[in-house]
Amino acid sequence: MSGNEAYLQGGSSNGQGDIEMADSDDELEEDHPDDDEDDDEDVVDDSNAVPAPGDDDEEEDAAVAKRRAIQSILRDTSLSEEERRQRIQSLMSGGRTAPAPAPAVPAGVMEEESCVHYERNCSIVAPCCGRVYGCRVCHDELSGHAPLNRFEIREVVCRQCQTRQPASNNCISCGIQFGEYHCGICNLWMARSKKPFHCMECGFCRVGGVESFRHCTECCMCISVNVFNTHNCFKDKYKNNCPVCREDMFSSRQSPQDLPCGHAIHAHCFRKLAGFDYRCPICKKTVVSQQSMAAAWEARARDIAEQPMPADLQRVVDIMCNDCETKSHQRQWHFLGVQCPSCNSFNTVVEQVTNGENNTPNNPTAQNGSGNNPPSGGTPPAAGPTC
Repeated sequence: MSGNEAYLQGGSSNGQGDIEMADSDDELEEDHPDDDEDDDEDVVDDSNAVPAPGDDDEEEDAAVAKRRAIQSILRDTSLSEEERRQRIQSLMSGGRTAPAPAPAVPAGVMEEESCVHYERNCSIVAPCCGRVYGCRVCHDELSGHAPLNRFEIREVVCRQCQTRQPASNNCISCGIQFGEYHCGICNLWMARSKKPFHCMECGFCRVGGVESFRHCTECCMCISVNVFNTHNCFKDKYKNNCPVCREDMFSSRQSPQDLPCGHAIHAHCFRKLAGFDYRCPICKKTVVSQQSMAAAWEARARDIAEQPMPADLQRVVDIMCNDCETKSHQRQWHFLGVQCPSCNSFNTVVEQVTNGENNTPNNPTAQNGSGNNPPSGGTPPAAGPTC
């Protein structure tokens, strides 16, 4: 006869079978001899036991605590939908009133494969939040908190076998290469099609090919060899924000560009700006050459000659030219602009009204009053973007 059978037989008769129970059970039998049958049934199967009336309050408290735990999980914005489902399921099945801590790398999370910034076979583990992202740019776009410091990345996750491991260029598990180009300083993995290279002076990896750029110690930037000898050199010129989009140009992935006045701007921001304004957003000088603007100035002067101002709106004003910085006096004001007699530019500012109403007219030169887009121009991108 097996031990379980002997235990069941003894329990069904008088609670004293051939096999002795543990001390605690013996004491329980001695204290409550009339409850032996119930105790044995509880040991065999307690899944269908009916709680005593006194347990109702405890069950109600447990249900309230469980509901609060579920609400806490739903309010946690740091969790993904999959993590919320797993925690609620674990809470309901295990009876826990507190969610288990989230793993640093959630199982099965490979949404990073949709990364469109780099061609690579690994994802990074963000050192700031412990989450997995396709790259540092994905982190900055999706995380909602401070930008990731690329130099602090210490771990990656292989997209082939999903093994978490120290940062390197080959998976320690399946051996796959993470990127054609790998920089252990910048923690960068990418294809070589964009010709990436690391500039020790800049401290970043840039694209475009090391043979196409030279580092300018004064500007503190890699400058294109095509304009290196002629570029306007100013100390730390590129360590400023773009005047249009306000992004840092030194570490930007977009190419900065020099304007004729010496200020720098993103190349793509300059193209958008040139669609409605022909001036530098900082110093207001014309961003294209006087030769390129000559036709536009002539058309503006012709329009003014054909549309004289009515007598009640005629004004005599003093102006200053933004291009040649020359002041001129006793000029006839027109709503299309006031031409500089020194350089023929209409990029002028009214400083004072000397005849007519005391109110200074609105400066018509703040816009392209001719109604025609100014000629496109400017120098090509001068500096190399970062990776």
